[in-house]
Amino acid sequence: MLRTGLKISTTVLVAVVVTVFSWGFGRWWITGGHAGLRIGWVAGVLLVGMAVVVVVAGSRMWRMRRGRTHVEPVVAARLLGLAQASALTGAITGGLYLGQALALLPDHDFGGRGVLAVQHGLAALGGLLMAVAGLLVQSWCRIDDDDEDEDRDPA
Repeated sequence: MLRTGLKISTTVLVAVVVTVFSWGFGRWWITGGHAGLRIGWVAGVLLVGMAVVVVVAGSRMWRMRRGRTHVEPVVAARLLGLAQASALTGAITGGLYLGQALALLPDHDFGGRGVLAVQHGLAALGGLLMAVAGLLVQSWCRIDDDDEDEDRDPA
């Protein structure tokens, strides 16, 4: 768990770096005469489902910030860890699948690679939604500066 929080720029940087490496590997693999890496339609659906689970679990923090419920500190810490892990995992999987989709696009009309590119694109969208969900829940876990100032000794 990161003390200062996971920054959006860090998440975007991870996604871009993974996309570039995945695209490079995918182009190398395809130009070597191999078939594109296969995934199922379910991959994107599962990633979207995981994003929904993260938001639903983190909604406890949203309700707490509005005074509707109480969340134990250990639960809040676990939700923050889940949010940050989801953001990085979503950035990595989204970048991985986006790179493969981009690698397949030049040959989209050959051997079903167009359908495979769409499958990778939908999985990339699911991964990126998971990253956004993680960053959203992390923002719900943030403590306002006013709350911290009350606990400190003015001396």
